[in-house]
Amino acid sequence: MQTILQFHRQAEFLRESSGSNIEKTLRKAVKVLSLFRIPHYLCGGFAVQEHGYPRFTVDVDIIVPDVELAREKLCMKGFRENPGSSMTVTDWDTKVKIDLHPGGPLTPPVPTAVSDEPQILTLESLIASKLSTYIGRGIERAQDYADVVKLIQANDLPRAFGVDWKVQESYHRIWDERHGRGRPNEGGR
Repeated sequence: MQTILQFHRQAEFLRESSGSNIEKTLRKAVKVLSLFRIPHYLCGGFAVQEHGYPRFTVDVDIIVPDVELAREKLCMKGFRENPGSSMTVTDWDTKVKIDLHPGGPLTPPVPTAVSDEPQILTLESLIASKLSTYIGRGIERAQDYADVVKLIQANDLPRAFGVDWKVQESYHRIWDERHGRGRPNEGGR
């Protein structure tokens, strides 16, 4: 199994070779959030890349305690509001979109640490967040389901992996299907 450093290098290579400005935009946004003492976690495709599944992404997903405050401060420092969305801003320079997500009592967790370096969700929290979103929105969020499958595979995760109990049944179903212990539509699934 690969190490976290190997996953990071693989993710960096993907971003560099695709000519993406995602990392530049991410670092700029994190610096602004830090300047205004706003804690954050990274989730979405960037976090998935860092946890071992090198897939393409075109935006940055950041969890903050207060979306409105974060949007306001980002717009003061080189980002612009996106018409029709109160949770999205775009970097004026790179044109990369940032989706802001509220932390909450279920998933994802509320960030508490302020940092000028990207704070990536733990693998447990990332999987719980992905499953929670998929459960809540279904086929519209099929990428979240696929991300969980690939994260289980890339990290060789055990069935007893410590995901939040609220999504544990879904995690077990995916793990079982991935390991040939069950098939979709089998036993009422």
